[in-house]
Amino acid sequence: MRTIFRVTLKVLKWGAICVVLALVGTAVYARVLHRRDDARWHAPGRLVEVEPGRSMHIYCIGSGTPTVVLEAGLGDFGLSSWYSVLPQLSALSRTCAYDRAGTGWSDPPRVPPMPTAIVDDLHTLLAKSGEPGPYLLVGHSLGGPMIRHYAVHYPSEVAGLILVDGSHEDQIERLKGMPAWTRLVMKAIPTIHFLGIDRVVAQGEITDTTSAINAARTTSDAAMHNTAELASGLVPFMAEVKRDVKPFGPLPLTALTAGSMSVPGMTPEAAAAMYREWVAMQKEIVARSTRGRWILAEKSKHYIQWDQPDLVIQSVREMLDTIRVPRATALQSGGRVQLSH
Repeated sequence: MRTIFRVTLKVLKWGAICVVLALVGTAVYARVLHRRDDARWHAPGRLVEVEPGRSMHIYCIGSGTPTVVLEAGLGDFGLSSWYSVLPQLSALSRTCAYDRAGTGWSDPPRVPPMPTAIVDDLHTLLAKSGEPGPYLLVGHSLGGPMIRHYAVHYPSEVAGLILVDGSHEDQIERLKGMPAWTRLVMKAIPTIHFLGIDRVVAQGEITDTTSAINAARTTSDAAMHNTAELASGLVPFMAEVKRDVKPFGPLPLTALTAGSMSVPGMTPEAAAAMYREWVAMQKEIVARSTRGRWILAEKSKHYIQWDQPDLVIQSVREMLDTIRVPRATALQSGGRVQLSH
């Protein structure tokens, strides 16, 4: 019996040592990759100083008005979220993908990443980069409430909104039954990053240049800190959005909703109930505009721009046509051009 006990202790001891060595190796390997990433991948767009000593990255291509501005969701930056549609959108109008403070190639923020601070940053970035309005704002996931918040704070600059499976300010309370592991993962983000697990896992998913850049910039120290801070602060974040919610009147608004929702660990019944609530929240947002439109992306999960890029492109094209009608009419009549809001 004593022999079995000693053997068990030795196995546990050496097992623990192997785990520690593996984690140390992962952490070291991740730091080597990050050092290489910094030397290899440089910002493709412009770094614009939004305040003394702090710059943000914006990448704009194409021509035409209104300017399409792309807002990424939690854990993403401009190009990582929108690479699948950016070239096609730029053929329709001037299109800008930007990186929020602390993401992509933008410097970290000096204040917590709350909605008003984020939209003020974007407002300053667009002004200082010389990208004139009006803007057609397109937001994915958590980018949805961000662009809605922008439209509330800077209504004269916004010509239209397109929400790509955009979040709702009440979703934390209304989406019941999320598995406990999702909360644990959110809380563990700093530890996962410190151990380098995020970067090493991302390395295994690299298939081309785009995925290599995405792996590098979404797992940087600044990006992971920003993701952790946003994830842990979602309750006050959504409360700030909700505080300023109001009807959009005739502002054109389109909401694209994923055709399915699945979370590992959920029963089919719980997932179905959650999805019904998600659709209801999407339709509530659409109803805030007298020119609201809801579109079901039947073949997509959460990243509609990846699963059905043509649907996102077509939605932007149709919105641009809608926005440009008043302008064309004014030009034909010889009157002053104004966009309807």
